[in-house]
Amino acid sequence: MFGGPNGSGKSTLLTGIAEECSIGYYVNADEIEKELRANGFIDCSNFFPTEVSNEQWLLFLNNLIENDTRVQLNSLSSVRIKENVLIIEAPINSYIAAVIAEFMRYILLDCDVSFSFETVMSHPSKVEFLKEAKAKGFKTYLYFISTQDPSINISRVANRVGKGGHDVDTDKIVSRYYRSMELLCDAFLSVDRAYIIDSSMEDGISVFVEKNGDDVTITSEEVPEWIGKYLLEKLQK
Repeated sequence: MFGGPNGSGKSTLLTGIAEECSIGYYVNADEIEKELRANGFIDCSNFFPTEVSNEQWLLFLNNLIENDTRVQLNSLSSVRIKENVLIIEAPINSYIAAVIAEFMRYILLDCDVSFSFETVMSHPSKVEFLKEAKAKGFKTYLYFISTQDPSINISRVANRVGKGGHDVDTDKIVSRYYRSMELLCDAFLSVDRAYIIDSSMEDGISVFVEKNGDDVTITSEEVPEWIGKYLLEKLQK
């Protein structure tokens, strides 16, 4: 899982890692939204090693409704799967794309294949997914990247929009920043391996904490304040 607040550099980090090693099947809600906005459909063979059906989608929705009070069923009723093609018959939005991404993650979990996904990790369900994957026998990795302050993220999202990238409301950037920070320690403890990365500086990123099983390595005597506050101090309690 590649986690971190909006504008922290998750996609750039993932691209660099993918050049060095396999990341398996890849799920990104932003890319799903972009493809559905452009075409109105997604060829599921690009996301799964096996065919998926509309029955699987409906079963997923039923389970989601039972376990998540945030579900907006009216928005999701426009989505269906026919002959391994996911079709949307209404305007796409980020909420629908996020639910489709969650559906894809659970299908991949059942397929027992390697896969990666991006998330701002602002909801406990993402940490629970990591725990579920580990319980199913997956070796789980967390790459968490963030800046020192959400104002940096706001600026970077604005720069991204100026280059044609997707926008995120300022209020959402800030609220998601702090929610993801509060979930960092739990996510860190839940995985087999973890890399905690700071991207505050414009000239590059730095890995400050690594985890391999029960071994935790701090790579520098001085760590960014957010890593100390939201991870290291909690690990010592």
